[in-house]
Amino acid sequence: MRRALVALVALVTLVTLVLAGWLWSVLVTVAPNTQPGDLVALASHAGPPTGSIAWKSQHGARITLLLLAKGGSEAEDANLTDTILLLSVGGAGRPVIVSLPRWLSVSIPAPARGEISGQLYTAYELGAHRDDPHLSSRWRTPTGGGDLAAATVSELTGQRIDGWAVIDIDAFPPLIDALGGVWVTVPVALDDPRYPLDDSGQTMHIHFDPGLQWMSGERALEYARSRLSTSDSDRSSRQEVVLTAILHRLTSLQLGPGMLRLAAALQDGVKTNLRPTDMREMVGLFSHVWLQDTRRVTIDDSNFLRKEEISGGAYILLPRDGTYSALRTYLAEELAG
Repeated sequence: MRRALVALVALVTLVTLVLAGWLWSVLVTVAPNTQPGDLVALASHAGPPTGSIAWKSQHGARITLLLLAKGGSEAEDANLTDTILLLSVGGAGRPVIVSLPRWLSVSIPAPARGEISGQLYTAYELGAHRDDPHLSSRWRTPTGGGDLAAATVSELTGQRIDGWAVIDIDAFPPLIDALGGVWVTVPVALDDPRYPLDDSGQTMHIHFDPGLQWMSGERALEYARSRLSTSDSDRSSRQEVVLTAILHRLTSLQLGPGMLRLAAALQDGVKTNLRPTDMREMVGLFSHVWLQDTRRVTIDDSNFLRKEEISGGAYILLPRDGTYSALRTYLAEELAG
């Protein structure tokens, strides 16, 4: 009996160590800036470092996060970001989500010296090439893609970016299924008779009625990925709807066996520069935010931008005033809540 008990204790200890090691690998994959001391801080509930996101949140300061969704396997480049959102939350003001267009022409501080001109959706992709000798050492890190995207958006908008997170669209199905599904409000009907099944060229008919509906991971992916668009920004808008639904669902999740499945899904498709204490604080902050109370702002050619056609029928978006100063002034007021 004693030998059996010792064997059982040894087995439980081994399983615990293996599980702890796996969870640590998940954590540093999702949040590469994690340090061993972060786990001690989580366990001890020690006060966060002064000036950190968690510290700012606890002191009632406004926090601005950059949320990105990158194209996945069906995109021309898996690291191009179709959806670019600024989320401002905290303090006395109401939450604000600003959608920035991917075709926006910007200066990207990717090289060691100077900047390059490009579209906003390429900033993350440029920073993801850690082996590029022309890339500044600032970005040749595990978080380089998001750091460069955040620096680009900060320079564009004149706003400090406190943190960022990126999700691969291919991760929508396992992540949403691990969450048990999400509620999505479809603003207008979507009917796509030629949605691609796979790389074989086969298609299927998908249809979404307008209104609030519960979606599985695959259903949400179909809605977010369909290329049958009523406008150029339509697909990005649908990805925004699904992304905010995922965020809202994450904040209401309860601890349980499904957390292991969720952790695996996060490891395969999510990356952030937030530290664990910052993530815990953000989850707590978002849990008190109702999406219907969030002000949504879209920046496009109906307000501050203008289209300019380039070769092949494509176009870029440029500031109407030529300097982005009007956009910066507007966003300073909006993001304050």
